Amino acid sequence: MKLWKVQRRAASPVAAFAVTIACASVSTAQDFASLKRDLAQGGDFRVRVSAALALGRSHNPGAMMPLVNALEDTTPAVRAAAAAALAALAQRDAVDALRSHLVSESSPVVRAQLESALARLERKPGEVAAKVLVKVDELRNLSGARKDRLTTTFRKTTRTKTTALPSVEVLSDASEGRSEAASRKLPLILLDGVLNRLSQGAQGEQMMVSAQVEYVFRKMPEHALTGSVTGTARALDSAKAVGDQSRVSALEVQALEGAVESAMRGAPDVMRQALR
Repeated sequence: MKLWKVQRRAASPVAAFAVTIACASVSTAQDFASLKRDLAQGGDFRVRVSAALALGRSHNPGAMMPLVNALEDTTPAVRAAAAAALAALAQRDAVDALRSHLVSESSPVVRAQLESALARLERKPGEVAAKVLVKVDELRNLSGARKDRLTTTFRKTTRTKTTALPSVEVLSDASEGRSEAASRKLPLILLDGVLNRLSQGAQGEQMMVSAQVEYVFRKMPEHALTGSVTGTARALDSAKAVGDQSRVSALEVQALEGAVESAMRGAPDVMRQALR
């Protein structure tokens, strides 16, 4: 059983860290050849990331195979950039390669980008195109509970629930955001979040885990704070669950997912305000 509520209030500052990757424009055949060489042979992974993103913006069909090959790169950041670039390239012939790598990919960040690229390339004719791009930026777990595992769940659930919002496309974690928004002529919103509370208690004869999350929305490129949403949820189980760590962990995840879902119910109103 899950109970949740949504509360909206004025934005509060949440620290954020934006990484900007400078990518050269592709204006000549020589530039294009240099980018392909940098992607395949660049000794610094940042050079390969930059080359992949620039190739994606080139709109040159010849960039597809170098980017597909880059999905095998040893550095996750390069693989994620290659997937993002294939989505930007908008060639449906890349779908099979993306699906194949999704099966074997071990990095959660790269998997998320592969899924995002597939969703974009497999959009059916007639489907409503995105009207706003959202980049999930910094998500922090301040609850003190199982930080690594719950932070991963927090990010995954946030991306899933945000993707489900109408007319919203969630960018990959590897995407810098502003360049893609500019090239596609779409507004960009950065989303920061905090898991403020995850606590155990009792409700009658049942064990209860409650969670609270807060998200702050910032319109780019001006980093203008436009609003926030807060979500809370409770997950219940038998009191016997107290001694069973697997059941406690499942309740924590259920409460966290419910809190994210409740908060995201208020997201469309905040984003509409941001885009006025």
